[in-house]
Amino acid sequence: MAVPRMLWGKYFQYERGGEAVLLDPVGLDSVFIDSGEVHDLAGVPPTATHEALAGLGFTPDDSSVDRREALNHRLHHLGLDAAPRRISGLRVVLTDRCNMACTYCFVDTNSGKPDMTKEELTEGLEFLFEQNAGQDEVSIQWFGGEPTIRFDLMCYGDQLADVLADRYDVRRVRRTVVTNGARLTDEALDHFVAYEYGVGISIDGPPGINSANRLLLGGQPADDRIRRNVARYIDASGLHVGCNLTPTAANIGRLAETVRWIIDDLGLKFIYVNTPIPTAGRWRVDGADLARELYAARAAALGRGGMLFSVLDRAFQALDTRRPMLFDHMQGDRSLNAALLPGNRVSLCDINFTEPSFLHTLDELRAEPHLLAGVAKKVAPIPECGDCPALAICGGPSRNEQALVGGGRPDPEMCAFYTSTVEIAVWDNTGVQ
Repeated sequence: MAVPRMLWGKYFQYERGGEAVLLDPVGLDSVFIDSGEVHDLAGVPPTATHEALAGLGFTPDDSSVDRREALNHRLHHLGLDAAPRRISGLRVVLTDRCNMACTYCFVDTNSGKPDMTKEELTEGLEFLFEQNAGQDEVSIQWFGGEPTIRFDLMCYGDQLADVLADRYDVRRVRRTVVTNGARLTDEALDHFVAYEYGVGISIDGPPGINSANRLLLGGQPADDRIRRNVARYIDASGLHVGCNLTPTAANIGRLAETVRWIIDDLGLKFIYVNTPIPTAGRWRVDGADLARELYAARAAALGRGGMLFSVLDRAFQALDTRRPMLFDHMQGDRSLNAALLPGNRVSLCDINFTEPSFLHTLDELRAEPHLLAGVAKKVAPIPECGDCPALAICGGPSRNEQALVGGGRPDPEMCAFYTSTVEIAVWDNTGVQ
């Protein structure tokens, strides 16, 4: 993708086939200009195009303003704060035991560490509900390892959650489970239906792709078993079933094909693509290629009546709403999903269970609510962020990414991914899903 030109030191000018789109990287306003207007804009002002753009707020004034400072001023004006207000959801890590050995998993599985106890689960859920007294909803996501290995704890926790919801006047408990789909009993399926679960099944693609990184502990693939269990989930009424898709070396270059297979062959219509997590201190994928692939995969899903959500949607949503989309570490109401770990510990980042700065005890969080700010990202941490068209969409690495790459400077492939998503989004006209 071509590097966009700068107009008046303020706007990024994306050109294609003689036409162009102007983007304000702080205010997120954009405007399309046709080939005649592009030519007119290159003339001596004031031309008709200059005057038309001025009417839309695109002017050459204040071109020396520091964009990072301007973004922070806008965030303050909009009342957007990176510090979470409360924990509204818990990813409950019941066990690190797993029946599969996926090569890219961010969890250290089958380490021999003890599972969560009933007492620890009770304390964690009581904390969650007391922090959300009177709220409309809390969320509980069962996680592992493979969480269904401790189905007994899931049953106990779901029953306890109903009791706590009544006690603390929480109107709804949203329950989900993230599973590899390789094990499913009749009892578990009945339980999921009774509690109207959302089920996220981790699948990388057709058997040839899936078996590259996802094998049972004995080394054999589980694809036939997973396919049968997916069909059982889909046939059960009252469940919301989707696919968690992780970009890997095996499916990069084939994401659109993978999405078509998931929808056409498996029958799953909802696909969530995980954000690449830096491993060994860096991104393991080409950022620009990933952005283009996600766009093609999104089109493939929409063309088959499915829905695909990924980080790409941050750019679409930001341009559609003209609001910065920077704080992916928390929900829209400034609440936080955290991870409840064995040993009465909470990680403020629900995909990093080891970073010391994220880890706290329940008592610490009760006594010092300001500790939640420990997961908040610093917006645009380096001067180069001010020169990036994704300033108000990426805003630099999250605290988790900073921890993984070892500093505040973003991985170059992360930068390539976000700048590419912005270029895709400014030219796209399909709107937000």
